Amino acid sequence: MTTYTGAVFNNGAVSRLIDLAVACRRDSARALEDELARFCRTIRTSPETDWAMPVATVSALLDLLSDQLESGKPPATPIGFSERLAEAAGDLPGPEFLRLLSGLLRLQEREPLPHVDELPMAAWEAVLKFGRIAEFWWWVDSGEYEDFDEGVRQGVASEHPNRCHQDMSALAAELQEALLLFPTSQAWGAGLVEVIPWASRPVLRAILDAVHVHFEEQH
Repeated sequence: MTTYTGAVFNNGAVSRLIDLAVACRRDSARALEDELARFCRTIRTSPETDWAMPVATVSALLDLLSDQLESGKPPATPIGFSERLAEAAGDLPGPEFLRLLSGLLRLQEREPLPHVDELPMAAWEAVLKFGRIAEFWWWVDSGEYEDFDEGVRQGVASEHPNRCHQDMSALAAELQEALLLFPTSQAWGAGLVEVIPWASRPVLRAILDAVHVHFEEQH
């Protein structure tokens, strides 16, 4: 029987953690503990993700892979995985580093979720949390429409009528959360300007108001 175990190594939680660890090795300004705290925050603030793959399960998966890699018959891994793991691990053996990650994740899980005031969002985290806002740039910053208001109206109506309940409601949720998480222009500049350089608090408020108007008038 053909098995498809490669995704355990080159996709999903294990791959993301190794990518973060490699990034920390390459950039001394990035602390592994902080990136793991962001990883946990990403999972724990998403009910769907926390239901499907809670942090405790990710930790257990890392322990399981560590044991398998040290066994007398280690699993076949995709091309490039061993090299990535070696770079992430530094001076440690790969399996030992996976156990280290597992332990650090368990410690993070016991801690309260850090607010963005305590631990600012990384760019990768902001892209995940506010992906629909980032994608809205075309409607307001591409030059396709005569003015900002027209671009916003067209963007908000673009999924009408079949996908408003899914896409526009999700966009509205992202807009509201961004406005609450970053309540001042200074907080906004420190948190999201790298990922959404075209936007500001007034711009997001205008888009959110347009979504509400659309819902009231068309639904």
